[in-house]
Amino acid sequence: MNSSLYGAGAEYALHSLLILAGRPDPASVRDLASFQKIPERFLAKLFTRLKKAGLVRGLEGVAGGFILAVPAERIRVMDVLAAVDPGRSLFACDEIRRQCALYGAEPPEWASSGRCRIHAFMIEAEQALHAFLGAKTLADLAGEYESKAPKDFVAATGTWFRQRKSGRSEARVGRPAPSNQPT
Repeated sequence: MNSSLYGAGAEYALHSLLILAGRPDPASVRDLASFQKIPERFLAKLFTRLKKAGLVRGLEGVAGGFILAVPAERIRVMDVLAAVDPGRSLFACDEIRRQCALYGAEPPEWASSGRCRIHAFMIEAEQALHAFLGAKTLADLAGEYESKAPKDFVAATGTWFRQRKSGRSEARVGRPAPSNQPT
């Protein structure tokens, strides 16, 4: 079983935001989902959360879509994770230390007082993870991506999104104007 702390929502959101970080104009959720071959409805829900968190801004109209609400340098990875997976924690302590067969009906004070040491250890690890993710920004990720991806792929990505937007605009222009006359 492959279980992870953060799920597909975190991956989809981060990849989509990387695309927006590299674009001067908006991209629609439909285009972002189509480009990455991920579920559009799920991505739309994620963008609702990202917008509510102030990380993206929506622009209306045929040429609309989403843009980053703040520069990529100011979007911390932890902000994105908190927006799409709020309340996620590394460890859930069920206090099983109080259930040892040797204790009988009531655990002794030394065994049940204070925070469970395993829980305390996991909280410390989670704080270190949050500090690391809080120190990394979307711009850091974009820089790493740009150093790996071939320049022709980055250019082709921009062309793909421009063609999608152009196709929507042309389809809209080609439609007959709505009539006020009853049919």
